[in-house]
Amino acid sequence: MNAGTSALALHYLRVRRAGRDVLDVPHIEVDVGETLAVLGPNGAGKSTLLLAAALLLPADGEVTIFGEMARRGVHVRLRRQTATVFQDAALLDMTVRQNVEIALAMHGVGGPERRTRAEEWLGRLGVAHLARQRGHAVSGGEAQRVSLARAFAVRPRLLFLDEPFAGVDHATRATLTGELRALLAAEGTAALFATHDHSEALLLAPRVVLLDAGRPLQVGPATDVLARPESDRAARFLGFSVLGPASCTLLGLRPVDGVTRAAIAPEAARLDAGGVLATVRRVEAGAGAGRLLVELASGDSIAIARPVETLRDASLAAGREVRVAVDEARVVWLAR
Repeated sequence: MNAGTSALALHYLRVRRAGRDVLDVPHIEVDVGETLAVLGPNGAGKSTLLLAAALLLPADGEVTIFGEMARRGVHVRLRRQTATVFQDAALLDMTVRQNVEIALAMHGVGGPERRTRAEEWLGRLGVAHLARQRGHAVSGGEAQRVSLARAFAVRPRLLFLDEPFAGVDHATRATLTGELRALLAAEGTAALFATHDHSEALLLAPRVVLLDAGRPLQVGPATDVLARPESDRAARFLGFSVLGPASCTLLGLRPVDGVTRAAIAPEAARLDAGGVLATVRRVEAGAGAGRLLVELASGDSIAIARPVETLRDASLAAGREVRVAVDEARVVWLAR
């Protein structure tokens, strides 16, 4: 990427609190029309990064928006090219349509056009029928649709989204994420999207930056980053089991280029009568999918993906012994 094709470029962006760095980002760029997901656990610094990038939080370093570096006197003009959507929809105590219109008024849009654009975007987000309802009377999912309508109505070239769907149920989140992806593509809007949800990041963004403790761990194509973590910390956040040299030897895994620590995805491990002895420590059941956490004699644990219905088997109860194996072709060797 280069300045001519970047919607957003961050260089040596730092935020300090109580004498310590809470954000330290050497370099991140978002291309024009691109969506970049910032993926990390709670407390990773995702919100701080988005607020600093959106010029809503003071920070050291350089923020460049569409080729123009932020500096005193231009912040307001640069912010007018952007919009921000937060986890809390923050609707005001007025009608839904007025919530959209007030954002347009702040961008200098005249009365007749304000109403037209507000109605257009409420319609595109599927909440036109709520136009006359008070903002505080709509549901969480509806409120986020209104918040998105408000953001898109000002025609931003760059959109900042701070876990906007974290407060809605799983089914609604999946639907909203798909609709958001389609709208961003249709409008050609660039976006920086913060989330702690791996599947959400994969669905929405072609590229991902893994953030932890305010620092990027890994940046790259979403499918590559999520499948091939490069460090212990990245692997653990992504749900991989991290095994030391003793466990690798126990499982018969052959180190690559002298690297002796391995990351194992739950899908790469299996129960196998010819495998290594392990003890069941915990059963984790989710919506349609589950995991079996087992402990090897070496002390390391491995998570094994299993259909939920199989986890009810008494032979898989905590404390029972099982035998496990790993698909060596799917092992990710960790150099750091």
